[in-house]
Amino acid sequence: MGRRSSVARRVAVAVVGVFGIGGVALVSPASASPGWHHDGHGPSRADNPNATVVGALSSPTYGSVLVVGGSGPLAGSPLYMVSSDADGSFGCTTALQTTFEGPVTCTGPESDLVNGVQSDEWPAFTATGWPVAGPGVDQDLLGTVYRAGVGRQVTYAGHPLYLFDPPSDPFTPVGEGFFETVLPLPPWHGAWDLVSAQWGQPAPGPATIETETLPDGSTAVAAEMYPNAVPGGVAVTAYSYSRESKWDIECTGSCAVTWIPVLTTGTPQVGPGIDADDVGVVRRPDGTHQVTYEGKPLYLYSSEQAVFTSPTTPQTTGTVGNGNGLWGPHGGRFRVVRPG
Repeated sequence: MGRRSSVARRVAVAVVGVFGIGGVALVSPASASPGWHHDGHGPSRADNPNATVVGALSSPTYGSVLVVGGSGPLAGSPLYMVSSDADGSFGCTTALQTTFEGPVTCTGPESDLVNGVQSDEWPAFTATGWPVAGPGVDQDLLGTVYRAGVGRQVTYAGHPLYLFDPPSDPFTPVGEGFFETVLPLPPWHGAWDLVSAQWGQPAPGPATIETETLPDGSTAVAAEMYPNAVPGGVAVTAYSYSRESKWDIECTGSCAVTWIPVLTTGTPQVGPGIDADDVGVVRRPDGTHQVTYEGKPLYLYSSEQAVFTSPTTPQTTGTVGNGNGLWGPHGGRFRVVRPG
């Protein structure tokens, strides 16, 4: 998968990955690596005409999101973040993995993308100096982190930024909504989203809640992933946490890395078998908006297993639901959600 062919990515299905430990500390704008200083006001393009520029692009689906600025060959390409780059570790690393599509790495230097290197799925967005905010981008949220084998990766609100595919018209970024999981799928450990230029949080667009058929033949609630890459998207099993209601969110921090919240930008959409009256939205402590079903916030399991119809063909109509009954961090259990 990855940079080899966007066509391969359109037909390949991946789901949520295991929380990975990358072992490299992330850097916030206020605590950048030695030699990079931020004065609170930020540099300008006039200070360095060769500076790396982070721009913003507005669309009715995703709002204002980060893109590569300036006028270089990648200008206008959307920038992404992954949920597993969290708690001071990277889920997206340079480690080589042998997947059902062959050997791939999650990330590598940005130059790999320009030079046509095909092993990196999500090349890091890098800078040689302090990055510069274009119109609509908050300079105070920009930073960098040095990573061996990658270079100085640009961060926004502490989230490392990655490249995948160039934008299309209308703006339908192929990388939005990717879920990547355990081998033999690419094990990059999380959900990929565009990045809000305003807040630096995920900008997933309107979520779609639908039904799936589990391997035992029962019906469950699912979230549609890969909305721009796979026709009809990919149904991934959704879970609720027994200790939670929409007024009491307990799965935060490391819990939300293992159990990834189903987020939405705007009103969630529903598929066949789902009553729109059962679907709602709750605001999480970090300001993002999480989808609820019958009043319970929905999650995706970070070790969810895909169903393969052949050794090289993951199924798109549902996953295994192997997170059902697992304990959460506060004594409750995560359960597969059944449609009402």
